[in-house]
This record gives sequence, structure tokens and C-alpha cells, in this order.
Amino acid sequence: MKNLSIGMLLSVIGILFVCLTIMDILPSSTKTSKFVYIGIGWVFIIAGSIVRFKNLKQK
Repeated sequence: MKNLSIGMLLSVIGILFVCLTIMDILPSSTKTSKFVYIGIGWVFIIAGSIVRFKNLKQK
């Protein structure tokens, strides 16, 4: 159950990071830095999904 919560938290952080970047709340001076922020957010989303999937597969 703990890994499932950690995976969900990672995914939520990634989703917030992507949304805040798209809505121009996070400071991004260039278009390249905006793409980098979105990429980092997607890494968190995917990592959280992998952690949740591994936890559910063990059960």
C-alpha cells in the first residue's frame, strides 16, 4: 500500500508540474526551458505509473 501511495504522489507531482508549466505559472524564459519543464513532469508521471503498476502486479 505504501508503494501505491508513493506512485500516486509521483504522478500527481508530475501532472501539477506539467499543468503549471502550460499555464505559464512556472517561470520559463524560453520555449526550450518550457519543453524541459514539461519533460521533467512527464518523467515524474511515468515513474509514478511504473511504481503503481509494479505494486499492483505483486498483489
